[in-house]
Formats: sequence, C-alpha cells, structure tokens
Amino acid sequence: MTAVILDKSFLQGASGDCIRALAETHRLVVSDALFYELLTAPEPGRSRCFAKFLPTENPVDLVSHIGELMRFEMDNRVCCGKPSAHREALRFKFNPALMAPDYILPAAGLQAVEEETARLRADVESFLERASMVPTFFPDLLKGSTTQQKSAQAEAEQALAAPGSLMAFYSSLEPPAGEKPLPPAHLVSEDWAVYRYLQVQMLFALDVYVRYQGKLPQPLSGAVYERMEHDVLDAEVLMLGCLEGAFGTRERKLQGWWRLLCPHGRLYA
Repeated sequence: MTAVILDKSFLQGASGDCIRALAETHRLVVSDALFYELLTAPEPGRSRCFAKFLPTENPVDLVSHIGELMRFEMDNRVCCGKPSAHREALRFKFNPALMAPDYILPAAGLQAVEEETARLRADVESFLERASMVPTFFPDLLKGSTTQQKSAQAEAEQALAAPGSLMAFYSSLEPPAGEKPLPPAHLVSEDWAVYRYLQVQMLFALDVYVRYQGKLPQPLSGAVYERMEHDVLDAEVLMLGCLEGAFGTRERKLQGWWRLLCPHGRLYA
C-alpha cells in the first residue's frame, strides 16, 4: 500500500471516519515530530486525535526524525530511500488511556517528552541562525512595498525549490566538529535526506526572515518560541513527506511549498 506522512493539521482536521478510511488503502506514517505534538497537545486535542486511529495492532508506521535518515546516508553513502522503509520494527497498540482527557503520561513518557523538548530547543536556535543567512542569498527581499516583498518572497521560494538549485551551496558545507563528512555532491540528488533537509530548512528560514522583517527576535518570548517550535516540527514532517512522495496536511503554507517541491507527489488535504 502507498504510505503517507501525516502532520498534525491533517489529523486534527480530518474526521475519524476519514482517517480510518484512509488507513484501509494506505499506510499511515507517524513521525517522532507528530507523536511529540500529539503527546504535548492540550486537551481535548490529544484524546480526539488518538481516538481517530484504528484500535488495532500497528495502526500506523512509526518513523524517527530526519536526523536518523541523514545519518544513514552519511554512514553508507547511499540515498536513504523512503522514510516508510525505515519504520520501527515492532508490534504495538496505542494505549487506550491516551483517548481519556484526564490521562497523565507515566514517568518514562514524561522523560521522553522532556528529552525531545531539549532537542527542539537546540533546533530552534539553529533555525534562527539559518534565518540570519537569508539576505546573503536574497538581498532584496525587504525592498519596496508589501506587494513587491511578497513577489520577491515567492520568487525566492521558487528558486529554492528548483531542482538542484542548492547543490553548489551544499558542496560548500562542512560537517559539524566530530561528525562524518557529508556525502559528496556528485552522489546527491533531491531524493536524498541531506538535500531535502537543506532545501526545506531554507524555505522556513526565508519565511521567518520575512515574517520578522529581518529583525529576528532575541531572546525569544514564550509566544514567539512556540511559533518557532511549530515551524521546526512542520519542517520535519514536510521533509519526510518530500522523501516519501505523499503528504497529508491542511496547512496552506505547507501545501504551497509541497506543490513547489513535489509537483508530481500525492497531497492529501
């Protein structure tokens, strides 16, 4: 069956009947990012979302974050392939208590959430660093009227989404200290996680830069941090969706970028 990467907006917006009908003909893929969002969602959001999955063994395929796929590529010097091919090899059922509004995660679950929160905090800082690089690539984004700026942003998005547009930039990158070298550019294509990661991160960085008119907030307030964290999680599922070639989202921004990045892919909205 065709596998499809789901995001939170799709799961929240679709009815339970719709989700279960989709599961009859597709493998529903839930990433670490979506699972984290569901576990930390305020009630009744969490319980309503978990209630939409079939109460069967392995109602979804669980996949890790894109960092694991990039690590696979760096270790093996080959394309990781589709995320669904790297699904967790385990048998499980969702705890029915997750559908109860008053359910409290056990200690092990709370610890896992805290660890993911710490990872996200580091990712948000990296996110802001990438946003500060945007004018190096697109120096005229904030010039002119609002209409002109929107046009410049749309042109920049199309440039980032163009096949191979970031390959020269990719070739110039150095791995973090202590990490293995990146796969050589002559091996890499848009099917690779390392390339989709760079491409999607740049799209989000562009959006953040324009949103704050180049004045990136530091330090981050609670509301601004939550927005940035949401962007980081959205970027994660969009990357996975691009690699899978099938994506379910109801967020218009993600739908627009998906059409640019994967014009021949399957979009479920």
